[in-house]
Amino acid sequence: MKNWNFKIKNILYIGLLGILLTACSQALQVSYDYDSSVNLKQFKTFKVEAELNMEQDPLLGSELNRRRLQDAVVEVMLSKGYTQVADTPEITVRFMTDVKDRQQVRSNNMYSPYMWWYGGGNNISTYNYQESRFILNIYQNTSDRMIWQGWASGKVKAPTKKEDRQTMVKNTIADILRTFPEATLDTYSRN
Repeated sequence: MKNWNFKIKNILYIGLLGILLTACSQALQVSYDYDSSVNLKQFKTFKVEAELNMEQDPLLGSELNRRRLQDAVVEVMLSKGYTQVADTPEITVRFMTDVKDRQQVRSNNMYSPYMWWYGGGNNISTYNYQESRFILNIYQNTSDRMIWQGWASGKVKAPTKKEDRQTMVKNTIADILRTFPEATLDTYSRN
């Protein structure tokens, strides 16, 4: 009997731990879009800069966070095999952040066959929150046109420790750039 109680307690603890980990995870939706007329696998060099002429959130777009974002983009692009150059890169990765006020409306229908007896109805509640977005725009330098865009959006709760913030930003940038191809050894332009 003690063995069964021990197993049941362990299962409950594991279930509770799973629920807590799920509840604490960042709920960011990641997506991307690209120009299908451009061969994204042809590029090898890049540079990183903040997006031009964009208004940024004073907290999320602070100088500290801009440095974290820039460092994270550089680290992820280098891990994908690209080379960072200052002069004449093939692509420029520009980043930006913003925060939008959002509202979620929830409806709890309480209709039942006994509604005429108990009364019933429709309870509506609203929930206000802020949605943060991390956006990466990649431009081809020969034409200065956007060839790829990726973004992550959702509710973000900033970690309390500096190291955790850097890790969160790096993981978010890695998630966004996951679909961007790695640098290849040949450019498919052999004659």
